[in-house]
Amino acid sequence: MVRTNSEALLGATARQSDVNYSKGISITSIYNVTKTTRVEPVRYPDGSSLMRLLSAPLVDLQGGVFRRMVDSAAWIVRHPLDFARSLILPGWAHNSTILLIMQNVDNRMRLRLGRSVYTFWLRGLVGSPEPGFEVNPQVEGSHDLVRTFAQRTNGVAMGSSGENLLNLPTTAHILGGAPIGATAAEGVVDEKFEVHNYPGLFIVDGSIVPANVGVNPSLTIVALAEYAMSKVEKKI
Repeated sequence: MVRTNSEALLGATARQSDVNYSKGISITSIYNVTKTTRVEPVRYPDGSSLMRLLSAPLVDLQGGVFRRMVDSAAWIVRHPLDFARSLILPGWAHNSTILLIMQNVDNRMRLRLGRSVYTFWLRGLVGSPEPGFEVNPQVEGSHDLVRTFAQRTNGVAMGSSGENLLNLPTTAHILGGAPIGATAAEGVVDEKFEVHNYPGLFIVDGSIVPANVGVNPSLTIVALAEYAMSKVEKKI
């Protein structure tokens, strides 16, 4: 059982280049939209435009995938210059801000070894829903927030190709999968993050995080790593 941090990766690309949105530390602030929803604006170094390949026109997630593809194509026809700015022309990182939208809602899914269309029928990790804890492809209120941000920056609001084409959520922070437990029957690692029955083998990453933190988990993982290393005996 794993979690996705109830996350959406959306953003906006400014129509003008008078502001360099790539300048500065990558993540510097958090905006609390509601009690459960937080937004972190993210910068990428000028010239780093790989993230744009995950972008798609921001369309409402109504109907099936075919409907969204039609809506996306219609948006491109109506806004050819905005499409070029956000997905073709150089300077994407200079002009763009990614909005990392996350919730501490306890959404979950299951991962197992298997084959599916998403693995091209090769053996790999296959996801399946967790009844009662479904991960929604669209975070509630995220589209309105992105459109407001784009309006304030004279930008083009952009969504995610995963949402539009596959009806799937997009996440950069998979959490859980190696839970803490007192015994091997209850978890993968003990309170020191050492794998049960495998002395000297530790797991120190996002898979031991026991819940959605609702923010970028990097500092949480660092803190857990420092704690784990403090439990390792020093060799003289």
